[in-house]
Amino acid sequence: MAASMLIWGTPVSKTQFFGYGIALSGLLYYKLGADQIKQYFNQAGRLWSEFGVQRPATRKALVFGLVLVTIFLLIGGLAPTYAMNQTRNLKGVFSGGIRS
Repeated sequence: MAASMLIWGTPVSKTQFFGYGIALSGLLYYKLGADQIKQYFNQAGRLWSEFGVQRPATRKALVFGLVLVTIFLLIGGLAPTYAMNQTRNLKGVFSGGIRS
């Protein structure tokens, strides 16, 4: 899916992103199991804590940046919308405006 989006510019809706995320999570859970996933999360938490002790300003800047990106994505400021173009194209096809 990611390659299709990057190479050919295939439009993917927010609902599809959500569905792909659920599918990927289920695949990881099936492949690794709950215990292995807990170990990875514990290790990641420990590394994040060590990073915060070593570079507190960088950690704060990273968290602030991630919060801003998340807000923009939730609001839809960075997400491209393809519905308007598709709707215009369909209206033209059904009204006879676009001819081959």
